[in-house]
Amino acid sequence: MAYEGEQMTSCPAAMFDFSKAYAVVVTGAKFNPYGHMLLNTGGKGGKYFQVSDVIGNPRMMNEAQFQRYLRENNKTIVTVMRVNIPHPNKSQMKLEQVLSEKWTWGAVVNNCESMVEEIVMAGGGPKLRRGVFPLPMNATNMCESW
Repeated sequence: MAYEGEQMTSCPAAMFDFSKAYAVVVTGAKFNPYGHMLLNTGGKGGKYFQVSDVIGNPRMMNEAQFQRYLRENNKTIVTVMRVNIPHPNKSQMKLEQVLSEKWTWGAVVNNCESMVEEIVMAGGGPKLRRGVFPLPMNATNMCESW
């Protein structure tokens, strides 16, 4: 089975770096033309968070683990979107809550983009969704890099 990240089993010793937060859009699985979204804190070299199980805990990765995730899942980065989070402590609390609970994937609702958006918006950041359903490729028309 391809690598999806690690479960966070304890609270972090320090806050994640929400001063450099990104929504990272990667290519989707073969049956998914809408892509997949992860939250990044700290920019390139930072931490990545995602949900990928139908029912399961969201996962965390450092940069080396993220590169392994990309390789083993045959994914590439489509774009990164910088997101401004005015209240990082609120996003931190939401992230910790999300990581500690099982997530039920709902295809075009309650999906990977929904998770990232919940954490970003908890800290006063922008809504990422464009349109009725959260579909990562629709969240941006940019092609940015780090």
